[in-house]
Amino acid sequence: MADAVVGFLLQNLTNLLSQEAVLLDGVENEVRSLSDWLKLNLSNLRTSGGEHHEQDNIQEFFSQIRNLVHAAEDVVDTYVVNVVQQRGENLFGKIVSIFVQLPTSHRVANEIIGIKSRFREICENRERLGISLPRDHIPSEDYVLQKRKRLPIEETGVVRLDSEAKMLINERLIGGRSQLDIVPIVGMGGIGKTTLARKIYNDPTVTDCFKVRAWFCVSQEYSLTEMLQSIINSVMVLTEEMKGMTDDELVVILCNYLRNSRYLIVFDDVWETEFWEESSKIFAAHNMHSSRIIVTTRITGVALQVNPRSPPHDMRFLTKEESWVLLSKKVFPEGQCPLELEKLGRKIAAKCGGLPLAIVLLAGILTKREKTIRFWDTVASRPFRAEPENLCFQILALSYDDLPHHLRPCFLYFGIFPEDFEIHAGDLIRLWLAEGFIQKRDGMIAEAVAEECLDDLIDRNLIQVARKKFDGGIKSCRIHDLLRDLCIKKACPEKFLEFRKQWNSLSPANSRRLGILFNPRKYISCCPSASNLRSLLCFGLDEGKLSLNHWKLLYKYFKLLRVLDLWAVDVDTIPSEIDKFICLRYLRLKSQKAETLPTSICNLWNLESLEVKAPCIERPPLNIWKMRQLRHLNFNGQVVLRDPAKNLRDHGLPNLQTFSSISPDSCTAGVFSSMPNLFKLGIYGDLQKHKQLVFDNLSKLNCLKILKLVRDRRSKEMMTSLPSRLQFPPKLTKLTLSETKLSVDPMENLGQLPNLQVLTLKNGAYRGSELYCPRDSFPQLRVLKLVNLGISKWEISRDSMKSLKSVFINRCGSLKSLPSSLQELSSLQELELCWPNAAVAECAKGIEIHKGKGLKLRMYHAEDKDGEQ
Repeated sequence: MADAVVGFLLQNLTNLLSQEAVLLDGVENEVRSLSDWLKLNLSNLRTSGGEHHEQDNIQEFFSQIRNLVHAAEDVVDTYVVNVVQQRGENLFGKIVSIFVQLPTSHRVANEIIGIKSRFREICENRERLGISLPRDHIPSEDYVLQKRKRLPIEETGVVRLDSEAKMLINERLIGGRSQLDIVPIVGMGGIGKTTLARKIYNDPTVTDCFKVRAWFCVSQEYSLTEMLQSIINSVMVLTEEMKGMTDDELVVILCNYLRNSRYLIVFDDVWETEFWEESSKIFAAHNMHSSRIIVTTRITGVALQVNPRSPPHDMRFLTKEESWVLLSKKVFPEGQCPLELEKLGRKIAAKCGGLPLAIVLLAGILTKREKTIRFWDTVASRPFRAEPENLCFQILALSYDDLPHHLRPCFLYFGIFPEDFEIHAGDLIRLWLAEGFIQKRDGMIAEAVAEECLDDLIDRNLIQVARKKFDGGIKSCRIHDLLRDLCIKKACPEKFLEFRKQWNSLSPANSRRLGILFNPRKYISCCPSASNLRSLLCFGLDEGKLSLNHWKLLYKYFKLLRVLDLWAVDVDTIPSEIDKFICLRYLRLKSQKAETLPTSICNLWNLESLEVKAPCIERPPLNIWKMRQLRHLNFNGQVVLRDPAKNLRDHGLPNLQTFSSISPDSCTAGVFSSMPNLFKLGIYGDLQKHKQLVFDNLSKLNCLKILKLVRDRRSKEMMTSLPSRLQFPPKLTKLTLSETKLSVDPMENLGQLPNLQVLTLKNGAYRGSELYCPRDSFPQLRVLKLVNLGISKWEISRDSMKSLKSVFINRCGSLKSLPSSLQELSSLQELELCWPNAAVAECAKGIEIHKGKGLKLRMYHAEDKDGEQ
C-alpha cells in the first residue's frame, strides 16, 4: 500500500513544484533543484504491491518518504499562500513587500534544502536496510490493456440466483399472504443478498404485480428522515415543501399514499433491530393488498425479528460447479474458457469457498492479465486460509495488490464516501482530477483518462455500476462495503484519508483527506488546527446554516484545502474572503439566500471545478474569464455571462469542458470564442426571444458534443421550430430539448444531424400531436427518449433510425400506438415504457413477440424520473 501512495505523492509533488514556480520568488533555485532530483529518482522509489510490503523495514522506508513528501507539500503550499496574501487583494499584481518576503524566502529555502538532504539520506540508506526495489515487478507493465464487454447491471449476478429468485417470487411475493408480508434474506457479506434482492425487484412479473416500488439502502448509518424522503421520492414526487417537513408529517403523507396500493419496498443492508422497530410502525397499518417488504441483513437476529412467523431465506454458498460457472462467465463473457486453462480455473474457483464476491474479484484479476497457464497456475497455487471471513479479506487484499500504481489512489478514494453511497460518476471524476490522481496522456483530455480508470476498476469487479446512462456510459457507481472497509484499512495508516461518522474531539484527523457524515458546522467550530488537511467532503443532512463565523474558522484551520464540498449544509452567504483558499481546485456549495458570487472568487487561480446551487445568483463576476484552469462550471439556474472586457480577452476559459446553465442572451460570439474546448453545454431561459443569437453562435462550438436546451416556463414566447442542421454544433452527439413547446415537428431537422446518437424530447418539448421520422433520417441515433409529451401518433419511415438500439417512453399517455416499423429494426435491443396505457403496452408486447429474444422489454408503473437506469 505504502508504495502506491508514495508514488502518487512524489508525482503530485513534482507537478506542484512545476506549476507554482511562478509564485516561488526567492526560493526558485531550491525548488527547481528538489523537483529535478525527484524526477530523476522517482522511478527508483516505486515497487510492486506484493507480500514483501509487509516487511517492517519496507514499511518504515515508505513511511519516511511519505512524511517528507507531505512536509515538502506543506512548505510549498504555505509559502504560496503567504506570497499571495502579501500581494494584497490583486493576485495578478506585481507589488510584493520585499522586506517581508526576504526573511520568509530564506527560511523556506533552508527548509527545502533540508528536505532534499533527508530524501537523499533515506535513499542512500535503502540498501543498508535490505530494501530491494526491482523494476521488473511493477505490475502496471504486465497488464493486458483491453476493453471487455460489460454485462448489463441485472446480468452480473450469481449463477444460482435465477432459481432462488423464481422460488421467492412464486412462494413469498406473488403467492403467500393476502396481507403485508416481510421477506428477510440473510447471509454473510459478499454472498449475494443485494444481488438476489435486485433480481427480484427488477423481475418483469414483479413489476407487473407491484405498481408501487421503492428501494432504500439502510447500512450502519441511516436517517429516518432520509429513508422517508427516499421512499416518497420513489413512489411519488418529493416537493421542496416536503423536504422541510418533520418526520411525523412525512409519515402521514407516505401512509396516505400507500394505504390503497400494492407496494414492494426493499430495505437493503439492515444492521440494527432498532431500524425495524421504527419502520414497522409506519407500514403496520397497511397490511392489505398483498404488499411485500424485502429486508436483507447479515445478522440472523434481525432477520428473525422482522418476521418471526416465517423463516428467513438463508443464502447458501455456491457449489464448486456453480463457482466455476460464475468465474468462467466473468472471465470469458463472450466465449468459453480454453481447455488448457479449465482445470486450473476450476481449482481457482474452488479456492473461493463458494463466496460470490471472492470469485468475481479473482475473475477481475484474471481478466486483466495474460491468459496463460503460467499465471493461472500462480494464482491457483497461492495459499489461502479456509475460514470464509479470512478467505474473503485475503482475496480482497490480493485484488488491491494486483492494481497498477495509477489506479490505487483512485480505488482508495472510495473510502471517503459513506457506506452504500451512490456516487455520481461525473462528480467522482472531477474529484479525482482535483486531487491530482489522473496523469495526462497524449491525445486525450483528462476526463477521458479518468473515465478509463473508472471503467478499469469496474471491469476488475472492484466497483459496482449503480446506474447506467442510456448511451451505455456510467451514470453512478458504488462500492461493496467489504471493499470500502479495505480502502479505509489501507488508507488510514498512510494518512491518505479518513471517514468519520460521528464527532470525536479527542481524535483529530491526521489524514490529508476527510469525509464526515455528521454536522459539518460542529466539526468546523470544534476542530483543532487542521493544516495537514487538503480535502474536506461533507455528507448527510444538516438543517442549519453555515455562517460567516464558520467561514472565518475555515480560513484559520483549513487554509490549504484543495477540495471543499459543503453540499450537505446551506451557506448564508459566500464571503469575499473566499479567495484565501488559494489552493482550491474543487468547490461545491449551495445557498438559498446568496445573491452574488464575490469578485474575489476569481482569484482562485487553481480552481478546476465550481458547482454552485444558488437560485438567486444570476451573474457571475466579469473576472471569471481570468480563471483559466476552470474545467467545470455548473449553476442550477440561468446565468448571464457577459462578453470578456478588452483587458480580459487574452484570458478566457480554454480548459472549460462543461458549463450549465447559461442564459440564451449570453450565447454571443465573444462568450463562445472564449471557451473553445467546451464539450457539454446547458442553455436555460427565453429561447425563442434569442433564438437567432443562440443558433448563429452554437455552430461555432466545434468541440461541443452534448447540448441541453431548456425553455424557462416564465417565458411568454414558445419556440416554433428548430433551425437547419448547419446551425447546430458539427460534432453534436447528444441533444436534450425540454419545455421548448415547439409547434413544428422537430424530427425532420434533427434527423439530418449526422453524428446525433442520443435524443431526448421531454416535458412538452413538442406541443404537436404527431411525430414523424422521415426516410433516411437519424443515421447514427442509438437512443431515443420521449418523456411527458402530448403526442398521439408516432411514425417512423422506412430506412430511418437504422442504428437505433434503445427506446424509452415515459408519461406519454395520449400515444395510441407504437410505430410498427420498430419491430423491423434489426438494431433495436431495448424498449422501456413507464406509465404506458393499455394500447401502447399491447403494442410493445406484440413487438417483443415479433423480435423474440433479441429485444428486452421493460414496463414500469413507478417513475424513473431522469429516465435512466
